[in-house]
Amino acid sequence: MSEMGNRSVSRALGILERLAAARQPMTLKEISDQLELPKSSALVLLRALKEHDFVECDEAGRYSVGLRAFETGSAYARGMSTVRAASDQLRWLTQSLGVSAHFAVLDGDEVVYVAKEDPDELTVRLASFVGARLPAAQTAVGTAQLAHMPMREHLVSADSSLAQRMADVITSGYAVDEGAILTGVRCVAAAVMDQRGCCGAIGVSFLQQADLPLDDVARSVVEAAATASARLGGRAHNVGVA
Repeated sequence: MSEMGNRSVSRALGILERLAAARQPMTLKEISDQLELPKSSALVLLRALKEHDFVECDEAGRYSVGLRAFETGSAYARGMSTVRAASDQLRWLTQSLGVSAHFAVLDGDEVVYVAKEDPDELTVRLASFVGARLPAAQTAVGTAQLAHMPMREHLVSADSSLAQRMADVITSGYAVDEGAILTGVRCVAAAVMDQRGCCGAIGVSFLQQADLPLDDVARSVVEAAATASARLGGRAHNVGVA
């Protein structure tokens, strides 16, 4: 592929990534400005993406991710064994506790939410949704994984506030976020292990004022992570929550 072709592909992928991260449809100008692309170039790429259903355009001329992009992402989820191992555990947590449950993986210093289950009556809109990225160090699903990373000493030196939280994960087997991402919302998470080590984390989110004892929730989350880990040939870290 020519250098121009590579640049066009990179720009098209950049548009898809930006649309996927947006909370609402974007105008041509917004896409052009945020990606620093000429409007004419952005429009050509958007038309090509729309022709293949990777992008949709509403009556107001605003663009959003299309059905084909969803299908492509769904194929990734179907083929990823960690998601399959965790999915029914998310459903079990949601049904048994009445909370939102999610599975997230580390990507650099962020976590990416790749699966989620919500109760029938969702009482609060959470920051996590499938495809969302959040700072790993500020989330329970992130801290639960960072505590098991080989280079965690480097992480602690970069952010000393992580030290105690990661130590708590090693001691208890789970991480807790008390409103760090969304005020009034408590998150509890435990690492999922495969044969190579930590490959993600299962977590739940619920209102801090809810009548849900932390110990009971933590026990269920650790049990779910242990079950998913066993399916992946790994061994979950579940110290302190017998």
